[in-house]
Amino acid sequence: MSVPARPPEAGAALFPITLHGVGLRRGTNWVLRNLDLRLERGGITALVGPNGSGKTSLLRLLHGLEQPSCGRLHFAGQTPPQDGMAYAAQAMVFAHTPVLRGTVADNLRLAFAGRRADPALLDAALARADLQGRAGQSAASLSSGQRQRLALARAWMLRPALLLLDEPCSHLDQQASAAMLREVQDLAAQGITVLLSSHRPEGIDLAQRVLRLDRGQLQTHPTIPQAPPHFGGAGRQGAIACFPTSV
Repeated sequence: MSVPARPPEAGAALFPITLHGVGLRRGTNWVLRNLDLRLERGGITALVGPNGSGKTSLLRLLHGLEQPSCGRLHFAGQTPPQDGMAYAAQAMVFAHTPVLRGTVADNLRLAFAGRRADPALLDAALARADLQGRAGQSAASLSSGQRQRLALARAWMLRPALLLLDEPCSHLDQQASAAMLREVQDLAAQGITVLLSSHRPEGIDLAQRVLRLDRGQLQTHPTIPQAPPHFGGAGRQGAIACFPTSV
């Protein structure tokens, strides 16, 4: 299944994403410290590190749900608006994705907020999530794996240039996790840049680049696996450099 058509300028207006000396403080606690990073367009980047290392905070900052306490964050050389709203041309799926009251289809229709509904796109999203026969079912009755597939399909409907995934498989069994990673691999093959945090080896091995956070700081240059596993999706893409940069 192909990704929804996305204006070609969407990705160009987002990349490269650069962080220069970025820090994030909550109260007296610095959860991110002096981050220097450049993220180019394309492929899958895994963000790893122990619990409390700042992975979720970095994803939220890149999505516009947090604002840097210091330093500079640029998208294609431009400073994003600091209005507390999610940045354009992005989508994010959380580890615990809430579902709203209503049906599976109702939850997918949230992607149409502010624009005309597209029944064909809705049907395609149901098929992508393998929920074709459950459109009228209460979303609250779905399993954890089905909820995550629903959230990923809704993100796909937004036509993002950048997809942020916060531990998307952390509460899934092996079968549901493999299905989720197949979808992630497929989206990356279609040109969506993916940044995911993960503790699971299969999620990390899926990536062409690996960034490690520890105590809010980048610790290593990315590791590029020689042969990432296949989950029935697209093959491995060429590695694209994503190195911590100095200002």
